[in-house]
Amino acid sequence: MTRRFARRERLTIRSKTALPVFAAALLLLLAGCGGTSEPPSPPSPTSTARPEVEAWTGILMERASGNVLWSKDPDRELPPASCTKIMTALLTLEHADDLDAYATVPDIPLPQKVGVDLRPGDRITVREALTALMVKSANDAALTLASYVGGSEKKFTRLMNRRAQELGLTHTHFKNCRGTPEDGHYSSARDLAMLGRVAMRDATFRELVRTKTAVIHYPPDAAVPVENHNRLLDYPWGDGIKTGATSKSGKVLVGSGKPGPVALIVVTMHEPTREQEVEDALALFEWGTAEYLRRSAPSPSAPASP
Repeated sequence: MTRRFARRERLTIRSKTALPVFAAALLLLLAGCGGTSEPPSPPSPTSTARPEVEAWTGILMERASGNVLWSKDPDRELPPASCTKIMTALLTLEHADDLDAYATVPDIPLPQKVGVDLRPGDRITVREALTALMVKSANDAALTLASYVGGSEKKFTRLMNRRAQELGLTHTHFKNCRGTPEDGHYSSARDLAMLGRVAMRDATFRELVRTKTAVIHYPPDAAVPVENHNRLLDYPWGDGIKTGATSKSGKVLVGSGKPGPVALIVVTMHEPTREQEVEDALALFEWGTAEYLRRSAPSPSAPASP
């Protein structure tokens, strides 16, 4: 099935003039303010100290192969917050035949704390709702897509859990499509990384999660500006995926990027602050790139036998 997708303008990535103290090799990768058009050099595989991460749990994985480079209690079940919406988006993309078809907003509770001001009876295209979902983390868009695909949020949640089983996400169970805290709504760092790997295989999903800003349009004349809060998008190598936060979950990140020769997925769950989340994620991307280079470097030739 062929799809055409309108590309949205991005905000120009702001140059970083101050970064956390990392190995000099990765600074060449992260610094976007060097003023040179030449690609940055990959980090040198010299940093061998494993990162100390404040998150309760986490994982670092090669995106293509799924090979785990680092983990911290990766199967612990915790609230995933709005990272739940990765599954909401994936299921929508797997089930919706026409992203330009209109979905009708169901009878949803108002007001929604995070949303794009959708009201019951409004109509919005699936594409615009997906953009609101993954850029703004809009709960009204999540409920609209759940109703469009599954008939109701309850039925859609059953589809989410069925898909989780198919993907082997053994430490995941969903109670809603938004990530609103509920007993029995949980995931793990490993499962979120696996889910992110699968979702990033879809070109439309990749386009959605690397969108920095957008304007959400729906009839009759709504135009709602939205901005992505994933700070990995401030770096030229960062390409998504999703953040989340509630008082129960703390800060949650499923992040993707390619700061060197291999694309990586980083997940951290229950970080104390967004600043700590970014610091830990950058440290993991640095160390992971260096670790990949160490593992893939050819072994020195053994001395010849006399």
